[in-house]
Amino acid sequence: MIRLISLFGMTGGFLIISPPLRGSLLNELARAVFVLDQHSPYSYIALAVAVGVGAVWSLASPKPK
Repeated sequence: MIRLISLFGMTGGFLIISPPLRGSLLNELARAVFVLDQHSPYSYIALAVAVGVGAVWSLASPKPK
């Protein structure tokens, strides 16, 4: 949990101090939303299936001892 929080913190820090990186990220997110809207509703269904499969796969993976 601490690792996850630190990764989000570092990512947020880099986005705050780097305007070009922040602009690039926002442009890519806008383009992804535009592409999803072009192919909806099938793209939203595929995205939901992919997230569901990823969640099941991550829960079914063996835990380190």
